[in-house]
Amino acid sequence: MIEEKSRHMFPGGNTPLGFYSYYDYIIDKTTANRLFILKGGPGTGKSTLMKKIGYELASKGYDIEFMHCSSDNDSLDGIVAPKLSFAIIDGTSPHITDPVYPGVVDEIVNLGQFWDQKGLMKHRDDIIIASKRKKASFERAYRYLKAASFLLDDTEKIYKDALDKGAKLAFTHEIKELLFGNKKPSKVPGKQRRLFASAITPKGYVNYLDSLCVNHSIIRLSAQAGMNTGHIMEILNDEALYKGFNTETYYCPMVPDKIEHVVIPDLKLSIITVNEYYDITDINIDNCKTYNMEQFYKDETIQYYSDQLKFNRLYADTIIQKAVESIALAKSYHTQMEKYYIKNMDFKGLSELKDILMQRIM
Repeated sequence: MIEEKSRHMFPGGNTPLGFYSYYDYIIDKTTANRLFILKGGPGTGKSTLMKKIGYELASKGYDIEFMHCSSDNDSLDGIVAPKLSFAIIDGTSPHITDPVYPGVVDEIVNLGQFWDQKGLMKHRDDIIIASKRKKASFERAYRYLKAASFLLDDTEKIYKDALDKGAKLAFTHEIKELLFGNKKPSKVPGKQRRLFASAITPKGYVNYLDSLCVNHSIIRLSAQAGMNTGHIMEILNDEALYKGFNTETYYCPMVPDKIEHVVIPDLKLSIITVNEYYDITDINIDNCKTYNMEQFYKDETIQYYSDQLKFNRLYADTIIQKAVESIALAKSYHTQMEKYYIKNMDFKGLSELKDILMQRIM
């Protein structure tokens, strides 16, 4: 039952531009009833606290959005209960968050109150060393991703040269008419929410597309990586907003300002890009229609550049794998720090805090 009530996504990502945050879109603070911002160190129970509250709310029948950490996708950076207009987020680095409307909407929950400072001080030097090495590992990962992005840019340029722009534009218009028809513009435009459906993690590429498409009609745009669907997605997203629909736009971890997927909850519709790196599990379900984007690209141009495309794919993947290894190394240093904090935490007090927060949420 919990899985049926759950959606999964990433509010931030490891990208060629460094850590890229869409945390401002986790919940609309102007309409939220309550936002708890957790502060504390590694191993202080932030993720565990959010999981327990999320699962308890799900068991009571509430739909829950689980916001995963791109640096450890088994951990959470936040949860949202949309019907309660409520969220909890991790407000620590690299996504430092402070209250915007203190006391009336958002407030800080300090998990540092439960640690034994004297016990932590015994490990001061080890914590500092691990923290510095973690930071250096992330910085190296971002340099690798930046290097890989140049090869991916070249691949995109090749596909752009091979593109039949007229055919792609006609297709975009056809899809727009299919989805929105003659519906009149709304006096109040929709709101756009920005997040990631996939991330580059210590385990490599991880995506949660399946959870974003449950019980939706699916438009599946199948494309080789580099066959940019971003322009199509922008047009469809803009049209949805123009017609008054709220949208969720999910961005590419290698180009974090490029839309890869558009979800329109009110229409129960997901328009997704799939490629060799990620896809939904079942592409043969009745409510899924697939369009092959390769039809808009000239075979002779692609064949002419086939060696360059193979080179770019091979070495971009190789460099991204080095980035993944660096992110995994950063996680190992984070785990080292967690051990020092875990053995110096009052988890009984933290459990009591969970009960207090649940009472306030309900």
